[in-house]
Amino acid sequence: MSIAYETFMKQYHATGSEKANGYSRNAFIGLAPEEKEEVFRLLVTELPWSVEWLFFLDAARALPIVTEAEQKGRSDPFGDTYKLQAAIVNHTCDLTFQEHMIKDYPAYHKRKKPLVVDAINRTPTNNFTIDFFKKLILTETNEDAVAGASMYFLDSLKMPSLTLDDRVRYDRLLNKLRSDDTSAKLEAIAESEQVAGSAHS
Repeated sequence: MSIAYETFMKQYHATGSEKANGYSRNAFIGLAPEEKEEVFRLLVTELPWSVEWLFFLDAARALPIVTEAEQKGRSDPFGDTYKLQAAIVNHTCDLTFQEHMIKDYPAYHKRKKPLVVDAINRTPTNNFTIDFFKKLILTETNEDAVAGASMYFLDSLKMPSLTLDDRVRYDRLLNKLRSDDTSAKLEAIAESEQVAGSAHS
C-alpha cells in the first residue's frame, strides 16, 4: 500500500472540519494503478465536491462522468451543479457549460445564488459574463449575489485600482452598484464602462 493511498483513505474517511478541508495533492501522487482505480471510484461517489481531483486523476475518463452528472443535476435548486459546470469549462474551455451556469442561475435557491455568482466569476471573462453581472446588479434582490456581481463586474472591466485616486473611484462605484438606487446603479455602470474603455484604449 502506497503512502499516497494511505493519505487518501485517511482524508476520505475524515469528518467535520477536517473533511471540509478537502484532499491534499500528495494523496494522489504515487498511487499504484489498482489504487488509482479505487481512488477514482471513490471520488465519483463524492461528486460534485471531488470534481477537481477527479479531473486531476484522469481528465479524459472524468469528463463523460462529470458531464452526465451535470445533465442530471441541472434541475436541482438546492444542488451544486455549478461546481461541475465550472470545472468542465476550466478543463475543456467549452463555454457551453458557462452558458448552462448563466441559464440555470434563476432557478437556484437564494442561499445558493451567491455561490453560483462566485463560480461564474471563476470561468473565463467574456461579454456573456459581463452582461450577466450587469443584469444581476440591476435586477437581483439577493444582497450577497449583488455584492459579488458588483465586484466581479468592475474586475471584469479591469477597472484601474492601483493609485489612491483609482481606489477611491473603485470604492465609490462599488457602493453605487450595491445600492438600492437603480439610477445610481445605471450611472455607475455607464461610468465604469467609460473609464474602462478609456483606460484600455
